[in-house]
Amino acid sequence: MRSIALAAMCAGILTLAPACDRAPPVPETSDPTGKDLVIGAVVAAAEQSGGIRIYKIVEVEELPTPFGSDLHMIAYDPKVQSFAEAAELRRKGKLTVAKDHMTVRLVYFLPRDHRVISNEPVSDEERAPYLRSFQSRQR
Repeated sequence: MRSIALAAMCAGILTLAPACDRAPPVPETSDPTGKDLVIGAVVAAAEQSGGIRIYKIVEVEELPTPFGSDLHMIAYDPKVQSFAEAAELRRKGKLTVAKDHMTVRLVYFLPRDHRVISNEPVSDEERAPYLRSFQSRQR
């Protein structure tokens, strides 16, 4: 009985194995209110100069009304041509840091064509440039 259960479990895992070799599907749209732009979100966004760049949000700073929120992000190279290609590139981990910290006002980022392609924890190393910037403003 145990061997049958083990065989069934192994068969189930093997049928899922090919899916593990691909990036998860890219959402058709993004949240128009920006509720999907949270700490740890990896976002692919269309660039004004062409192509799609990948960003990771390391902090969301809530500012007093009427200012809204600022997104503190890391920008990655290379740029790609599609959201699916961006998701696949991120899954493979073949990115280099183009800019280790940048601030973008949420109201300026929302109109850009963008998709959240994954969500993952922010490491201390990824967060360090934001913290240096934040601490320099506190003096």
